[in-house]
Amino acid sequence: MLRDLPRYAAPILIGFVLLCSIASCSPNQTGLEQEAANIKKSVTELVSSGKIPGAVVYLIDGGEVKGKLVAGFKDIEAQKPLKEDDIFRLYSMSKPLTSTAIMMLVDQQKLSLDTPLEEILPEFSNMQVYVSGDLDEMVTEPINRSITMLDLLRHHSGVTYHFMGNSPVHAYYRKYGVMRDTPVGREPGDGAPAESLDQLMERLGKAPLLHQPGQEFAYSYSTTVLGAVVEKITGKALNIALKEMIFDPLEMSDTKFLLDEADASRFVVNYMMTEDGIKRIEDWENTDYKDPSRLLDGGGAIAGTGADYLHFVQMLGQGGIYKGHRVLSQESLEVMVSNPINASFGNVLFDFGLGFEVGSEHSSKDKRLPLESFGWSGSGNTYFWINPKTGDGVVFMTQVILPPKFQAQGDYLRRIVFDQISDDETSDKH
Repeated sequence: MLRDLPRYAAPILIGFVLLCSIASCSPNQTGLEQEAANIKKSVTELVSSGKIPGAVVYLIDGGEVKGKLVAGFKDIEAQKPLKEDDIFRLYSMSKPLTSTAIMMLVDQQKLSLDTPLEEILPEFSNMQVYVSGDLDEMVTEPINRSITMLDLLRHHSGVTYHFMGNSPVHAYYRKYGVMRDTPVGREPGDGAPAESLDQLMERLGKAPLLHQPGQEFAYSYSTTVLGAVVEKITGKALNIALKEMIFDPLEMSDTKFLLDEADASRFVVNYMMTEDGIKRIEDWENTDYKDPSRLLDGGGAIAGTGADYLHFVQMLGQGGIYKGHRVLSQESLEVMVSNPINASFGNVLFDFGLGFEVGSEHSSKDKRLPLESFGWSGSGNTYFWINPKTGDGVVFMTQVILPPKFQAQGDYLRRIVFDQISDDETSDKH
């Protein structure tokens, strides 16, 4: 039978057979076992059809892992099977980590949600807001109030990303390199990216804001700014601060900004979807993750394993506690997911808290995030969610960047799990 399959399918199925033996799969699967089987089938088809290179998936039930899938490849060209302890680029799944660090500092009374940004980072004094005109003849006005920690957590600051639009403000970001060095959203002709977090803060402080602070949601470098806040408050480089505050307490030993030669064999290849299929765009030879001078972006530059991120998600699902140790106060966690604001990406509407999307009628209808859950995703199409009431959730790790024209594929990656979780809500899985 295996001889009749595409040459990349045999390792995929072998991986699933091993998982079935671990999970005690049987022909008479019911409940959660059937959910896992259905997701396995969908993921296998995605890998076999060349839609994703591979995936590591954890299904969480009542706070515990009840389903675990590993499929596909970390390196398609070299035919290297993906393993559970392989390291992924988290991209924007870095944001919940940095946002949590900020709330931990609030718990420690080292800052508040109302703390003005310029009190910590003077670069953001005297900010200007875009009013009219093009890049070369831009009219601006002063901010009507300070940017606060709350604004940054909500992406209400007026800061943006260079790739989130085509306005004169976005053109300014591109021309003057108000960005970090990443393949996400880069275009020929963009100015040289910032080489350090301090340099990026200087550039953001000089750039016009897209809107007045607190006016509306704009996905942005706001969390990157929060990373700089963590550095200033703790007096430590962001990689050290997050290691001490979050990674060590949660036993996230493989989660880091900087990788070394010992990590090389576990660092997955980065792919991008094109009209001709998925294209290899980054591997160990050309990655900046091994560069000790790389910009420490708390909004998108952390790498880690699915198992590590699972620990973080389990902590969130248990009200801020991990293995009996409180990492984040229950009060702060509730603030992060309460009273979300209205937000959107194009035509996609969603509710956003402090670092997380919060489940809503919109997210449920789109089969993206269940009601009463919260979570987030990354540009490599990693995603997670957790329901704090039931302890049910998912961590889904893959590594393929999808340009806007392929967004339907990203939606499908979420739907294959959402459909199983949602179906299970009306049945007894235990």
